[in-house]
Amino acid sequence: MARTTFSGPVASDNGFIAGTGATVTAILKATSTIDFASISANTTTDSTGITVTGAAVGDPVVVSPPAAIESGIVVTGYVSAANTVKVRAANVTASPINPASGSFSIVVIKATA
Repeated sequence: MARTTFSGPVASDNGFIAGTGATVTAILKATSTIDFASISANTTTDSTGITVTGAAVGDPVVVSPPAAIESGIVVTGYVSAANTVKVRAANVTASPINPASGSFSIVVIKATA
């Protein structure tokens, strides 16, 4: 297959190949305001479930926290059940942190090998 370079948006009815690996078939996006309670030192806590229609357990999740997230807080995301994503906040410091409420962007990548 020849390499093609695009300079604008690209639409595909059956996915596209990213690099030499998976075919991306969909990108699902949601935004949710999350207000984590105080997180003890060196522990984690999960948000409530966030609906992302089409998400399946095992799909990769990318979480973008608010710009002003507190130092020492690390966030990740995972699909906890069909159509449901949770954001996990980890306090990697030796002191408790009570993160401010904020709007988080969640992206789920649907791909086939």
